[in-house]
Amino acid sequence: MKVSGFFYRFFCLLLICALLAPAALAGAADLSAMTDDEIISLLDEVNAEIVRRGINKTAKLPEGAYIVGRDLPAGRYIFTSLATGDDWGNVTVYSEGGKGRQLLWEIVSAPEAGEDPDTIFVTLSDGDQLKSGVPFSLTIMSGAVFR
Repeated sequence: MKVSGFFYRFFCLLLICALLAPAALAGAADLSAMTDDEIISLLDEVNAEIVRRGINKTAKLPEGAYIVGRDLPAGRYIFTSLATGDDWGNVTVYSEGGKGRQLLWEIVSAPEAGEDPDTIFVTLSDGDQLKSGVPFSLTIMSGAVFR
């Protein structure tokens, strides 16, 4: 029996795909099989890697207190106030989960018509607490830093 060139090429391509498919699928994680703690740990690792690589990413967060290393990855950020209307509030960073010394204190408010929102450059280290009295966004700071 003579095998045509088309059939031979098709069979080789099919064989290659069958051999490569398990390798391609091996990289995909089965998230449904993971526990809640494993999912949260994976998310923390991904967020920390985004900060390490300096990928420009912004997170919008409600007012509140956040512990660095638990709620937010450590890194350099641009804090932007998302206050509206007559809203204003304090932004503070404390060491030792809010029990240590005050590292930053600023007042932010909603912008007037035609103005840009208040922004603050902030460096957050593991264990710091970031506390904001207004909704805000954090953008990973990957640009030049002058000291």
